[in-house]
Amino acid sequence: MSAFAPITPDVHAIDSAITNRTYNPSTIDPAGVAKLFQTGTSIDARAGLSLSVRQPKAGGSVARVTAKVVIPVMAGTTPDVKTGESLATCEFVVPKSMTALQRRELYLTVIEFLKDGAVQSAVDDLEAIY
Repeated sequence: MSAFAPITPDVHAIDSAITNRTYNPSTIDPAGVAKLFQTGTSIDARAGLSLSVRQPKAGGSVARVTAKVVIPVMAGTTPDVKTGESLATCEFVVPKSMTALQRRELYLTVIEFLKDGAVQSAVDDLEAIY
């Protein structure tokens, strides 16, 4: 089990125009969703992360891991006004029979897929694959 500790994704190392955000532990709700938020900003401007692991239900054969990132969209001229939020959710559906190596392959494939140029163009420029 991982410790409920601050997380600072090093996005600045990938793009120097982006400042790293530190996400600090906030709560773990009754459903087991761990929530972390950026501090030091107004409540509307807080970016957040969440992570949950749901074990198989009685008689079920799959566990579900859900990771979520939420980045607020603030008005350029009025930086304390929230105009929306962007979010990304990744859900892993993991059969109980899957080996540790197969789970690792799933995780690494998702990471490498998200780094692919087609996904980057889709998010950065809203370009579909043609």
